[in-house]
Formats: sequence, C-alpha cells, structure tokens
Amino acid sequence: MTIHIETERLILRPMQPRDAEAHMEMMGDANTAAFLSPTKKPQARMDLWRQYASYLGHWQIRGFGFMSVDEKETGEWVGRVGPWMPEGWPGIECGWGIKSEHWGKGYAPEAAIGAIKWTFDKFPELSRIISVIEPTNANSQAVARKIGEEKSGEIFEFWDYKLDIWAAERNVWLEKFG
Repeated sequence: MTIHIETERLILRPMQPRDAEAHMEMMGDANTAAFLSPTKKPQARMDLWRQYASYLGHWQIRGFGFMSVDEKETGEWVGRVGPWMPEGWPGIECGWGIKSEHWGKGYAPEAAIGAIKWTFDKFPELSRIISVIEPTNANSQAVARKIGEEKSGEIFEFWDYKLDIWAAERNVWLEKFG
C-alpha cells in the first residue's frame, strides 16, 4: 500500500508490523493509557499486541486505518493518527495517540489535519468526520478544536464510559483546511 502523506514536520504512512514495539511502548505509558486504555492503566503486553494486530487488520477489512506518524527529520515513530471505524463505531473517526514525550509539539493536530484531508479525499460522500474523546481529556479536546471539530452534544457509550463525540462537517472543514 503506497500511502505517503507529508506535513511540514511529519510523515504519515500505514502502520506496519515493524511499528508494533513502538506502539506498545506508547500504550504502556501511564499518561497515554489514562485516556486510551479500557482500564485507564497500561495493559498487559499480550493485550497491547492484540490491539495492534486489530489496527493492522482494520486496514485489511476497511481499506483504511490508523497511520504511523514519523518525524521527518529523525525518522522516529512518534505516534498514530487516522481514520478508524471498528464495528459499532458511531462514524468514521479521526483518532490520534502521540507518545507523551512528544506532547506539546503540535504533532497531533498537524498529523490529524493531514489524515482528515486524506480521508475526505478517499471518501467524497463522507459528510463529517468525528473524534471520540473521553470527557476529562483536555489535551484531546484542544487538539479537536485546533483541527476544526466542535463538541456535538452526542454521547457514545463504550467500555462502560460515556464518551463525547466531536465533529467537523466536511464543507466547513474543507473551507478552513482544504
């Protein structure tokens, strides 16, 4: 699969088996797991391996999925971003997860904007993009605002949690970022 998206400082590409260790390391961090884990704590390695395998499989089943985010300058894997819609999801989501040592650098919004552009190009009929965000995750809410999403008032129940749906309408988003 030849998907290669460049932003000012980043390269986005489909996740590959070689990225599994870096992803498991990121998800093993307590700060990251607090918002991206069903237990709000780092999961066991075997559970993280299965999670990663599901991300790779998502590409096979849906034809899209999370992308690895690499720094252009160093080639370092800094996280994942991209469209995601597992069974039962409320719509195509742009999700993100950046290694905590790279928080505050603006990588999540930069990567998300690149991923959303790609998603809207791939799905011309898609009327909006969403992000599912834990209500206490102020950092992700800030990213959502920076990428043109607004809290929709919709709630998605998952893992016994009530999560907020943030959304951006296609035409409004494209006018701003297109």
